[in-house]
Amino acid sequence: MLITIEDYKRITGKTLADEELAKVETLLKAVVSHIENILGYELGEHEIVEFYPYMKNIYLNHRPVVKVTNVFILGESDKEMHNFRYGKSSNFITLIKYRECPCCYKQEKEVEITYTAGYKELPDWLKFEIVGLVDDFINSFDEEISKYTSYKIDDIAYSMRDMLTTRNDKLNNIARLIYG
Repeated sequence: MLITIEDYKRITGKTLADEELAKVETLLKAVVSHIENILGYELGEHEIVEFYPYMKNIYLNHRPVVKVTNVFILGESDKEMHNFRYGKSSNFITLIKYRECPCCYKQEKEVEITYTAGYKELPDWLKFEIVGLVDDFINSFDEEISKYTSYKIDDIAYSMRDMLTTRNDKLNNIARLIYG
């Protein structure tokens, strides 16, 4: 698991009773799973094989990119894979021997890229964000006051917090930070 109860305890400074351990562990898994659903891929380190149109700069879909293993050019006429040199910089690669010429348009070419992406261990900022979301969930279960954004005593005026929208906004922001 990429984030553990020990991470939760370390970040929050809380000690958990036995009945709280299962709830926190389930919420940690749920938040990570929800982030993965938004991104469309898992956060843990994994190997991917993807096909892209033949272009000079190719932006890879899964983040963060750990290493690029192979880059092959697939031509429509020969269907053979040719090993190709590449330059790697963050989340995209640059094809070194890329040539844009009329002959390239006659046949559709694809680039097959094999690379490793994801986290062996989540960065501290991401653990902090996940733990913050889990705490928000726990507080929303436990505290009636967490449902209000404002409260006024005279003339009894209060505003309810839209917890679903708030959580989704936070999850989407985390996904944006990961994807870059």
